[in-house]
Amino acid sequence: MSVHTPQEQAFIGSLEAILEAAKARGIKMKELAVRNGITPETLSRMRHRGSGDFGLLAAMAVMVGLRFQLVPDNTILDAINNGTLF
Repeated sequence: MSVHTPQEQAFIGSLEAILEAAKARGIKMKELAVRNGITPETLSRMRHRGSGDFGLLAAMAVMVGLRFQLVPDNTILDAINNGTLF
């Protein structure tokens, strides 16, 4: 079992949300990959490694009716406000 960095966890979480939305629309993982110009194996590696091309991730999100939005990370914001970030 590998340990993922916070960045990798965020990537995996985003990809999982995309895959769930695709499934809800009747789009299988293989079809999602092919329609975005990658192999199913590449999509699987992205999912397990927690890394990949953000442009591709964004394109897949749009395809299944999602979009990316930046939101504050309350954990970091709390640390800043408490003076405990560094």
